[in-house]
Amino acid sequence: MKLQQTTMRTFSFIISLFCVCSLQAQEQVPQVYPEIYGLRIGTDLIKASRNFWDKDYKGFEISADYRYNKRWYLAAEAGYENRLKTDDQLSYTTDGMFLKIGAEKNFHQNWLDMNNLIYVGGRYGFSLHSQTLHSYRINTGDAYFDEEMQYPELKSTGLMAHWLEMIVGIKAEVVDNLYIGMNVQLKGLFYQKQPEGFENLYYPGFGQKYSGNIGVGFGYGISYMIPFKKKIIQPVKQQENEIKKR
Repeated sequence: MKLQQTTMRTFSFIISLFCVCSLQAQEQVPQVYPEIYGLRIGTDLIKASRNFWDKDYKGFEISADYRYNKRWYLAAEAGYENRLKTDDQLSYTTDGMFLKIGAEKNFHQNWLDMNNLIYVGGRYGFSLHSQTLHSYRINTGDAYFDEEMQYPELKSTGLMAHWLEMIVGIKAEVVDNLYIGMNVQLKGLFYQKQPEGFENLYYPGFGQKYSGNIGVGFGYGISYMIPFKKKIIQPVKQQENEIKKR
């Protein structure tokens, strides 16, 4: 009887010890989460919606970025714009396509499985377009007569522009792989081919030119990421990597 009690106590002790060790082992297993690498494709909602509320505009923009490593993304935008501009002094239409390529760095410290971005980047931009001068007003030099309006309907083709731009923006994942974002751009024109006897005032992808060949822009977009691979990261390992990068 005593032997049986001793055996039961020993067996109970072994079971208890096994349960404690199992719990400790589970507590020591580190949490892991994936970092998603893939191609994100989207469009600019401002340009897309403008086709409906602005009768003098037609255009679109397709954007894409690819995650090169933990912080850096390769990025590009391409599109088409047709814009009629009319005011008291002149009327013209700009029509053409554009391409922008560059990169951006994500400065957002994501938690767990988040993949949001707060980024700063740069682009090289290029446009190929035409411009039609519909009308312009000239000063007759006579105080008794109004300024005279001219209607040349002068079309110039083969025009181009090259510029650099800095972009700052955010992208937030609202559901799995679907992102909403916004950005602002500061642009500097460094080369252009202009029409004879007139000046480029608007460039596809660049927008309106201001004094000093400077332009500004704003974008609000939606995009979807096509996942290519997932890199499993452990929090402890990630902290070590962050310390090394600093």
